[in-house]
This record gives sequence, structure tokens and C-alpha cells, in this order.
Amino acid sequence: MVTIVIPCYNVAKYIKRCIDSLVDQSFQKFKVILVDDKSTDDTYQYLLQLQATSGLDIMVLQNSCNSGPAVSRNKGILEADTKYITFCDSDDWYEPDFLKTMVSLLEDNAADMAFCGYKVVDEHGNSQSRPVYNRSGLISREEAFCLDADSLCMLMVKTDIMKDTLLPDLRNGEDVATVPLLMAKANRYAATVSCLYNYFRRSDSASERPTMKAVESLVCSYRYVQENFPDEYIKEKEFLGIKNLLYSTIITLFSCSNDKRTAKELLNEFETIYPNWKNNLYITSLRIYKKVILRMVSLKLFGVVRLVAILRNVIFR
Repeated sequence: MVTIVIPCYNVAKYIKRCIDSLVDQSFQKFKVILVDDKSTDDTYQYLLQLQATSGLDIMVLQNSCNSGPAVSRNKGILEADTKYITFCDSDDWYEPDFLKTMVSLLEDNAADMAFCGYKVVDEHGNSQSRPVYNRSGLISREEAFCLDADSLCMLMVKTDIMKDTLLPDLRNGEDVATVPLLMAKANRYAATVSCLYNYFRRSDSASERPTMKAVESLVCSYRYVQENFPDEYIKEKEFLGIKNLLYSTIITLFSCSNDKRTAKELLNEFETIYPNWKNNLYITSLRIYKKVILRMVSLKLFGVVRLVAILRNVIFR
């Protein structure tokens, strides 16, 4: 009934916990597609070992060259033949009722997409829960777009919708570009108050360090959504730009540089298309600190944004 796609690159050290969490699932009608991205360690051999010994229905694929997570996920998506599909990163893991809860949300509500919250877990076992919604059950389209759910690992979706929405190869920000397009193609949505996905924050993870390359990818992600998101949902389209360009991209920019000129150019680009963006009603759904940052951006107080970004980096570390 469910396919789980897991992209893998140099994760022989971490993936056992991920696979163990699948073995422990209370719902067992699922398949696993592991896609090795031409790892330079013994990850591929370890995946073949897991295929032979775990007792799970596992397919192991390998890219011909290192291609990035979007290409790996797309390879798995195209192989999926179940009703639903979901994702897990190889160093993360599910709570035991992840699959059961998500399938029940979809089936009981005749929904096309289901969302859950997650926990951030560090190397010392400390965790912080981040629920995606305050209740469980069917939610409206408007409520779905207000969710702070920018990761494919926080959702389960009908496979036919996913196959029609393959990921762009951005290397950073492909989830942010893809999730809104899935929402636009879905008709019914459900969410749970439970935090069922465990995101492992590694101190040596390159993805945790803001870089100009990440900024460039986020800009590409924003432009990809603007090009591909249907104009019939113009307020949602505007809000996605507010979240992804004016907040995420600019806070990342000032986390790794003091490039005020680029920040001004991005703001001007956005305001040329959406001159009245500050009146978007979806902004009220954002957390207070994000609304404060957006206010600073709108006033071009980039020095303050830079200071907040630096403090944010210190807190996250």
C-alpha cells in the first residue's frame, strides 16, 4: 500500500537506525526503495546486505554517478507501484506509528495528502518537538498552505500525484519547490498533531551550514514555484514567495554574508510582481519571529536582519 523512498549517500554509519524503525512499524504493508547516490564508502554494499537480511521488501538502486537527492528520489518515485508514497532521509527515522497514522489519515478522510510534525534530535539524544498542526483530521486547502511543512519527509501522498510532480534538481531547496506543487494538485488534505518523524541534526552535516550556494538554490526554488504553480491560487502563490524568498532566502543570505545589495535586488524583484504582498492574509499564520523578520525586510532594515541571522546561527549550534 505504501512505498518509502530513501536516498543514500555515504550513510553506512547511520542507516541501520532508519531501517530498524521500518522493521518496528505497527503497519507493515509497505515497500522500501533504497537509492545509493554512488557513495564513496561501503554504503551500497551495506544496502545490499540489508536487502538480504532485514526481512523487509527492499529494492536497491544505484545512480551511475553522484547526482544529488532529487535525482535519487525521482528514480525511486518512478519505480513505485503502490497507492501511496512517502520519504525518509537515511540518517533519520520514523516513530513506530508513522505509517499507520498517515495511512489512516488518508483512508479515513479520503485525502490525497497527509502531514505530520517532526522532532529534531541531536547527537546527544536531546529532542525538540515541532508539531505541524494543533489537531488531527481533515483540513482545508487554506489550512494546508499555512502548514510549516516544507519537507517531503513530513507527508504521505498518493503516488500518482507524486509521479506527476517529480523533483527539480536544485541540490538544496527541492522539497520547498515540490511540496507546494503537490498541494496544488491535491484536492483533500489531512494532518495529525503527532510528531512522527525524527530529524537527526548532525554536527558535521554540510546542510546545517548556510552558504551562498544554498541561497542560490533557494532562489531557484522560488522561481521554479512561481513558474509552475497555478495562477488560479494567486494569494497562495504570493504567500509561497513571501515564505521562501523574503524570509527563508534572505535570512539564509544574511546567515552567511552581509550582502545587502542582493537582498535589496530580491526584494525589488518580488515587489515588482507582488507590490501589495504585505496585505497577504496568510502572513497571519506565520510564527511571530518570522513576521518580525518580514517587517524588517519590508523596511529594508537589513542590518537588523543580519544581526538576527547571526544570533539564529549561534542558537542553532
